[in-house]
Amino acid sequence: MTVSVLSLVGRSARRFLLATAGLLVLSSCSSGIQVRSDIDPSADFSSYTTWNFFNELGIEGGYNSPIYGEHFRAAISREMAQRGYRKADDPDLRVNVTIRTDDKVKMRTHTAPYMSGNYYRRPGSPYYGSSMGVGVGVGSRPTQTTEASVFIDLVDSGRNRMSWQGVAVIDANDKVAQQLRDAVYTAVEKVFAQYPHTAGN
Repeated sequence: MTVSVLSLVGRSARRFLLATAGLLVLSSCSSGIQVRSDIDPSADFSSYTTWNFFNELGIEGGYNSPIYGEHFRAAISREMAQRGYRKADDPDLRVNVTIRTDDKVKMRTHTAPYMSGNYYRRPGSPYYGSSMGVGVGVGSRPTQTTEASVFIDLVDSGRNRMSWQGVAVIDANDKVAQQLRDAVYTAVEKVFAQYPHTAGN
């Protein structure tokens, strides 16, 4: 796990690329999700027992559909409850969700069948035969892809400082295999698998 000291981002940063905020949650191939986390080593996780969301998440507002925020709020609420945290109006931790997209060029391997040989008539025979063979060629080609990253931030309310951040990264051009809600829950569950703490511990 990479350890770093993270500071709270501002409202303008949390709204970055709102128009494309749905890219990750629309890609629900769970095997393609990469997760990582960062922690503030000075944070006292044993003092955290309550939590709540920021009034507006980074994925809410602007051109985004409200459904993104609703699904993330529900999925995160489930994860926090499973860890014993209680929701409160004046919480120890506040949670934010943001999304960033990056355009990249990847080399993708592809295969293509091909035929070789010729078609012929055997001498003295009315039948035609073939000396053709079928093979498979392997090559690669550049493909433009969009990589989307979901950031789930747990911020110490008293210090106004980020205590923990979990990140899920996925190729946003992957085939959509499930519904939006399932994709969000999968991403959130994988991110929180990186979070080793429970309330007051």
